[in-house]
Amino acid sequence: MATQALVSSLSSSVETARQILGARPLQSPIGSSRKGSLVVRAASTPPVKQEADRSLWFASKQSLMYSDGSLPGDYGFDPLGLSEPEGPGGFIEPKWLAYGEVIDGRYAMWGAVGAIAPEILGQAGLIPPETALPWFRTGVIPPAGTYNCWADPYTLFVFEMALMGFAQHRRFQDWAKPGSMGKQYFLGFEKYLGGSGEPAYPGGPLFNPLGFGKDEKSFKDLKLKEVKNGRLAMLAILGYFIQGLVTGVGPYQNLLDHLADPVNNNVLTNLKFH
Repeated sequence: MATQALVSSLSSSVETARQILGARPLQSPIGSSRKGSLVVRAASTPPVKQEADRSLWFASKQSLMYSDGSLPGDYGFDPLGLSEPEGPGGFIEPKWLAYGEVIDGRYAMWGAVGAIAPEILGQAGLIPPETALPWFRTGVIPPAGTYNCWADPYTLFVFEMALMGFAQHRRFQDWAKPGSMGKQYFLGFEKYLGGSGEPAYPGGPLFNPLGFGKDEKSFKDLKLKEVKNGRLAMLAILGYFIQGLVTGVGPYQNLLDHLADPVNNNVLTNLKFH
């Protein structure tokens, strides 16, 4: 019985992973004398139907074979072919990539605000100077500086990893089987976790308390705005990292320095191109 349960569990996990990787079910080699072969199919599918007023950004003929603009922020830009079902990105399910972009964009928007907020609040005198630290000196990168919280940075990191791992696991379960979180007991909150059938936009009183996007048009517009701002936030986070490495100060202080003396405080001077 234990062996059967283990095999069943492993089979379920493998099948779920295959859904993400976009793989096809494997045929059992037992009882088959044919040798395995790798089949590469040429893209013979004609370009998908495009909307008449759709904007395209550096779209290629190949990307328009599968990019139809149905996803928020889809402008046909896919130089690496990551969203092509049978191309270079075919080892990952395109729907998972689109879903991941939305989720990562949300994390980045929160992170971009959270990383710069202590500097702004400190400059305004709203928080004590000892807490108005650049993001990289709060314990995120211990060698760059730490702050004495209720635990050391390494303990906080492990604690955060455990919490985020739990949240990400449940999010993954909901993506693999939409609505499943509404059927698992979760301290009485499961009744709010049933979702909408679209994992990236669960809605409900917990995830959309103000009831935005009540009609299809406004919902579509909000999806587009969210993915645009998410992409901008991801670039902002990348900028924070580069600025911290190059200048040694936080992004808000970089902005103040540039406004005070734009000639001597800019990208070129910081990179010593002067």
